[in-house]
Amino acid sequence: MKERTALGVAILKHWRENCPQMVRDLEKENRLELAVFEAQEKTGDLLYELVSVRRMNYQDAWELAAQEWALPQSGDLQPEASLSTSSRNRRPRLRRETSG
Repeated sequence: MKERTALGVAILKHWRENCPQMVRDLEKENRLELAVFEAQEKTGDLLYELVSVRRMNYQDAWELAAQEWALPQSGDLQPEASLSTSSRNRRPRLRRETSG
């Protein structure tokens, strides 16, 4: 059984408050638990990448990672979405701000 972490609890709470139709749809399709688990795993992976590999400040990394699950794109929760290597490695391109 996939374990829901504190992050998973926070993700589900946010979705219930801000994306209630998406939650209802996922529940109807019996995919809510999987979607929450995938979101928590992807967030953890992204935080590791940003903080440990790219040496980003944790708070900045958290804000970027939270954007990934706060308002998920509809394509991110399609039935074919899985924890395969290809889906886990999809990460937003991080751009550095440049002046002028």
